[in-house]
Amino acid sequence: MLQDDPIPLSEIGRIARLGPKVEVFGDYYLLERVGIGGMAEVHRARRFRLPTVDGKSFLKANHEPLVVLKRLLPEAAANPDFADNFVIETDIARLLDHPHIVQTLDSGEVDGAFFLVMEYVSGVNLNTLLGRLAARRQEMPQALAMHLVCCVLDGLIHAHNMQLPSGRKISVIHRDVSPHNVFLDFNGRVKLGDFGVVHIDEMAGDSAGVIVTGKLGYLSPEQVVGESLDERTDLFSLSTILWECVTGRRLFYANPGEQDMDVMKRIRRGSIPDPRQFVESLNEGLAEAILTGLRQDREERFHDAKTMQNALKPFSPWSVDQGSKALAKLMAELFEAEHALFVQDQQHGLLPKV
Repeated sequence: MLQDDPIPLSEIGRIARLGPKVEVFGDYYLLERVGIGGMAEVHRARRFRLPTVDGKSFLKANHEPLVVLKRLLPEAAANPDFADNFVIETDIARLLDHPHIVQTLDSGEVDGAFFLVMEYVSGVNLNTLLGRLAARRQEMPQALAMHLVCCVLDGLIHAHNMQLPSGRKISVIHRDVSPHNVFLDFNGRVKLGDFGVVHIDEMAGDSAGVIVTGKLGYLSPEQVVGESLDERTDLFSLSTILWECVTGRRLFYANPGEQDMDVMKRIRRGSIPDPRQFVESLNEGLAEAILTGLRQDREERFHDAKTMQNALKPFSPWSVDQGSKALAKLMAELFEAEHALFVQDQQHGLLPKV
């Protein structure tokens, strides 16, 4: 239920600084645009209502938390096929209710503009964390790397074994598992995101595959050659992330003068360096598990996310609570300014309680 409390002072300050850039969109006001792509733009937003006093409308916010609103660009929304699929696919995304998946909260259409609303993760993505560690010449603790990957695997186990309200089973294949889509908040939570705009690959038979596009450097060999996909493509991408977290290096990247096609050729060849070449102390069993997830032939990889998680757990010494506390501590140390804003937002009730 909406509350009558006015906008907290910290939020008023943000709006004042943005001035006329603040846009009212449906039941939300858009605080700032944080990203734009070929098909959609992403805004930091907050829900509101417009009560009437003495015949005049004025803006009052409720105490719902901050959210992220993704809105299709006009040229994308004008495509009827894309718009129809968007409605179906966002409905599926809203069924992905799991602690390690960024939750889709709302979706709809405002004046012909299709949108979806996701929970706001107050923190950074894994790509930013790895970049900050590299800039400070710090290594990610191996136990933390294992914690992060096992959390993502929890989310994938849920997504890969979805059941619709009708009882029909579907497998939601992310196909864009990358450090950019692993979100880490200052409470130490780990969430896999960007399940929002998905494409229904097929709906025939007893199960269906639901896929989204992927990023170069984290594509699987079957993605590179355009083959049909299954859950194991996500496991290859996640194994790439684990290889990079453990070694502190990029696995598939473009050397100076190379093109994207050169990177794709290396992925297709499947020549993966043993991580022990860079970390001599790495446990042999863990190295073998990482390489299993990176097999060029998917038949030689882990069969599913649960099997991969079981193979990695012997090398993951922390409980979920220990991992969350260690991540929160590291985040506060590496991102002091951002953490200060997080504390301020928590004090003003702008973030959900954990």
